[in-house]
Amino acid sequence: MPADIMISMEALQATGFWNRLYSLGHFVYLIRWFPAFLWTCRESVAKPRIMAWFKALRASQAANLPVGTAGFCWGGKYVTELCWDQVKTEDGKRLVDCGFAAHPSMLKYPGDVEAVLLPLSLAAASNDAQMSSEQAKQTKDILTAKTAKTKDQGLEHEFVMYEGAHHGFAVRADEKQIDQAKMGKQAEEQAVAWFKRWFATPPPAV
Repeated sequence: MPADIMISMEALQATGFWNRLYSLGHFVYLIRWFPAFLWTCRESVAKPRIMAWFKALRASQAANLPVGTAGFCWGGKYVTELCWDQVKTEDGKRLVDCGFAAHPSMLKYPGDVEAVLLPLSLAAASNDAQMSSEQAKQTKDILTAKTAKTKDQGLEHEFVMYEGAHHGFAVRADEKQIDQAKMGKQAEEQAVAWFKRWFATPPPAV
């Protein structure tokens, strides 16, 4: 989808009578792109490709290297699923060692988060139709509880809420919006720090 789709998504969240009228045009614009996106990137197509790619990576170049995965928006769903550690290579190796997701979409709450086993770091936007404030709190509580239980075993998770951030801020923030751009850079630093940590000391088998 084009980058300016983020403008339309933000417009849909605006309040006030005139803003609501204005958002109708953006809704029509979104309708132009979303059906095709949802069809070509549907789970039955995307998930097998993603899992096969990580299996091939683990069987070749990354046979003896730590592997991290990052996902944004719909990609965050698959990062989360990779951190379930349910799919293995033919010889039983896990596909990834840790994951980072920013403003994930299409997650099923609370089940998708409860199934997480491998270290997962989430960067959430406070203004995000894909993760409501209630879902954000639920996600944070689940990951915090998981960390409390497994920290002594070398397994941790983290959840960072970026107040005022909009969906897409971590990968397609408008550089003219200083706060959004700043939070996007902070999310990048969050991801880099997370991978450095777990690449240096990969989590134990779960």
